[in-house]
Amino acid sequence: MKTLDLYERALEPVKHWWMYLIIGILALVLGIFMLASPVITYEMLTLLLGVALIIFGIIQLVVAMLSKNFFVSRAAAIIGSILDIVLGVLLFANPGISAITLPLILGMWMMYKSFMTISYAGDLKGLKVKGYGFTMFCGIVLLILSVMILLRPITIGMMTVAIYIALSFIIYGLSEIVSSFRLKSISQIIEES
Repeated sequence: MKTLDLYERALEPVKHWWMYLIIGILALVLGIFMLASPVITYEMLTLLLGVALIIFGIIQLVVAMLSKNFFVSRAAAIIGSILDIVLGVLLFANPGISAITLPLILGMWMMYKSFMTISYAGDLKGLKVKGYGFTMFCGIVLLILSVMILLRPITIGMMTVAIYIALSFIIYGLSEIVSSFRLKSISQIIEES
């Protein structure tokens, strides 16, 4: 009975694998756009990040509400998605947020996402899913980038912060894309058994 319950709980979030793919593609496109647009204004960057976080938060909230979310605790997923939405609204509503505050906020957001990504990689490893190492690697790189921003939010300069944020979104996007296909493969394994 416990094995059946485990499969049922694992099947719930994998039904929505395509939503994680959408998040990954959006994050990847945003990161590439930010890297390719060195003249992007500070206000535009803040607005883009705000909109992106609102979209990510809504998608993640839908997935968390529709599933028992075996891979990451449902409460953590709901809280994280609500924080994404609140942070997105805060950034969108205040595009003139200070150059000191933005790196701190985004550094903390990146750190939270890195912990969630590392935890998710651990869940994949526990289920013996191949390729969990890439997800773990992405989580560790996100953690390093977040620490680099948080240690020197004032002295590294806005251009460097923008590059770190762009790289973070690219890494986060790649991680979500790979993870979505991992979830899809788990779904196929579960359906075949």
